[in-house]
Amino acid sequence: MKLRILLPGLVCLFLYSAGLALADNATDTEPQSWRLLADRTAASHDNKYIEAFGNVVLERGADYIRAEYARYYQSTKWVFLRGNVEAKFQGDFLKAEEAEFDLESNTGWLKNGQVFMEDPHMYFEGAVLKKTGPETYEFREATVTVCDGDRPAWSIKTSRGDITVDGYAHLWGPRFQIMDQPLLMAPYAVIPVKTKRQSGFLLPEIGTSDKLGITYDQPYYQVIDEEQDVTLYSHLMTAKGLMLGGEYRLVPDIHTKGIFKFDYLFDQETEGTSLYSDNSQMSRDNHNRWWARGKFDGYLGEPDWNLKLDLDLVSDQDYLREFSHGYSGFSKSRKDFLQYFGRDIEDNDNELRVNRLLLSRNWANVGVQGLVEYTQNLEYGSNSKLSNKDRDDDPTLQRLPELNLNLYQTQLLSTPLTIEGSSQLASFWREYGTTGSRLDVHPIVGLPLHFEYGSVIPKGGLRGTTWFVEKYENEDEDVDTDDSNPSRFLPDFTTSAYTEFSRVFTLTEESDVPSDAGSFTWLKLRHAVQPRLEYTYIPFESQDKYPYFDEDDRIRPTNELTYSLTNLFTTKTGRMQPSPDMQGKSALKVDYLDLARLRLEQSYDIREETRSDDTDEYPNRPFSDVLADLTTSLTPWLYLTNKTWYSPYENHVTEHEHALWAYYEDRVYASFSLDFLEEIDEYLRQEQERQRIAGFGGGFGITREWSAAFLYRVDWESGTDLEKRLALRYDHQCFSTETVWTKTDEDTRFEFRVILAQLGSVGR
Repeated sequence: MKLRILLPGLVCLFLYSAGLALADNATDTEPQSWRLLADRTAASHDNKYIEAFGNVVLERGADYIRAEYARYYQSTKWVFLRGNVEAKFQGDFLKAEEAEFDLESNTGWLKNGQVFMEDPHMYFEGAVLKKTGPETYEFREATVTVCDGDRPAWSIKTSRGDITVDGYAHLWGPRFQIMDQPLLMAPYAVIPVKTKRQSGFLLPEIGTSDKLGITYDQPYYQVIDEEQDVTLYSHLMTAKGLMLGGEYRLVPDIHTKGIFKFDYLFDQETEGTSLYSDNSQMSRDNHNRWWARGKFDGYLGEPDWNLKLDLDLVSDQDYLREFSHGYSGFSKSRKDFLQYFGRDIEDNDNELRVNRLLLSRNWANVGVQGLVEYTQNLEYGSNSKLSNKDRDDDPTLQRLPELNLNLYQTQLLSTPLTIEGSSQLASFWREYGTTGSRLDVHPIVGLPLHFEYGSVIPKGGLRGTTWFVEKYENEDEDVDTDDSNPSRFLPDFTTSAYTEFSRVFTLTEESDVPSDAGSFTWLKLRHAVQPRLEYTYIPFESQDKYPYFDEDDRIRPTNELTYSLTNLFTTKTGRMQPSPDMQGKSALKVDYLDLARLRLEQSYDIREETRSDDTDEYPNRPFSDVLADLTTSLTPWLYLTNKTWYSPYENHVTEHEHALWAYYEDRVYASFSLDFLEEIDEYLRQEQERQRIAGFGGGFGITREWSAAFLYRVDWESGTDLEKRLALRYDHQCFSTETVWTKTDEDTRFEFRVILAQLGSVGR
């Protein structure tokens, strides 16, 4: 709370005549003086005080004090105000019947007064408001609200309380009221009176769920210092028990930030079979359930050495889908990580949880990275496992550690050649399977050729790989040697050629644009065509004699030509708008819009053309599907992305990825998406199953306050509804309410939330 009404400048009340300003010859470094205006002023016979009568106004810059009567005591620096007292100080507004202030001690009181703070938008009103210090206040029989109007939609009435500027309002005996009618009571409450971070209990989330029962999640927020804070959660579920959790955040400098979260639950229930896993053999027999996750961006020693950490460990395969909602659920955690770090976590149905620690540094032409990666496989966890497999059978690969050295493309001495490349030294470990290390070096030399009508860039490389095997141990691994130090040398060649043609079409001359303010006109259309040709060649080499850790140990032979044609449509538009530089006359404002981008692409596989294996069952099909990739924004309110693959052999579409968004201002929006796979059985993609998943969504404003939204996702192929969601929202000046019903194949939830401005939300 920022009363700040006790300013030494009020000593200018000793003015004897209305309208006279003080310190006309003051220097610029001195505080600006107050100016007094009144119908009449007078001084006592002993000059102990000065009085001002009728329309008393004190002004200093944007601040002012108004009253019907004012008396100032020069010896004690005490001022008394009476009659419709109003004041404004640095954005805060005060009203009272009477007020007294000690200008030296910055103390005083308001009788039947009100204080309104613009930041935050909050009112304090009471019979007696006392200023007990420079930044502290006390009040009795007061009302607190953020709602405008004489009868606020909600308020908190308290018998007594105190306020600290940029701190809290401590309320004793608070009574929460709706339209002046009491609804809830408490012996004590604390609310923030500033937008800065404040410690204290946050409003809870309450809801119901088929799986969890009745839920109540109470968070507590604690500010550690300007750079750190922590939130503690106690989440009670009648069907599960009490989940305890915490979230720690830090931002010590502009180069460093981190979020770490942990939750623990002693589950009252266990499941003989997994509720959510697609593997029917998986079970969950643990009572102790938990999830640790976090991300960190920082540096080591100096900012040039970038440090990144990803943490994601969970007790069982059901946890993330069972606890996906709420303050500490999977959805909230994923959203936070994407928002603050730009890095995602694995889907909640993925049984591989990846943890990484990366240290990197980049120079002008060289970059170095050190990586430690641990992958948790929930199929082999101690709490969630396959009934026929033990942890000792876990084949999950761990990189402990991996070192990478990259040479970015640069000119080779004074020649027209370029050189680039990568090298990697990685150590691989796992519970069961082949372990060891691998050194991989891949230099690439290029010769960029640029002509008037395009460019051709051939590149040739040589990949050299050496393995250092500690042990061969994998019955399923097709390795026909026990050589502990095999080596491989594999050349590769790529070339790309591209050009661009464009033409600009004039639709309307700028001189012909109507001069009416607000008129919109299409001026020009630019059509650019970008043909591109790419060829890749990697010779065949039998690699069964090498150990297998990842896909880099089995380089597929390639002899493929890819050709594409991209069309770009860009418009230049103009709108007449009033220009202050032209004395109110309209001027043409020019803007550019990427209207559409259409790319057509196909590949020709020369190896497939010459294939002789299995031709009776799978005839040669060297041409890939034709890809049509369209992105368009026909209007500012309609946006379409579309990817379609068409098979020249099947003579129909084999895959769709469609998404369409439309919206009008803040009143209406709609979305449609379709993912489609056709069933195909051919040599390169055997047994591709048919799939059709569609999504429909939208929302609209019913009135200025009421709005509704819906979402429907369906698997058309299996006839299964994936998700249904309906939401109804009401927005008021000082609160909002939201009712949401959600049904999935795993759970049915009903959520109700009330969002109180400046205080947070209650209910779920």
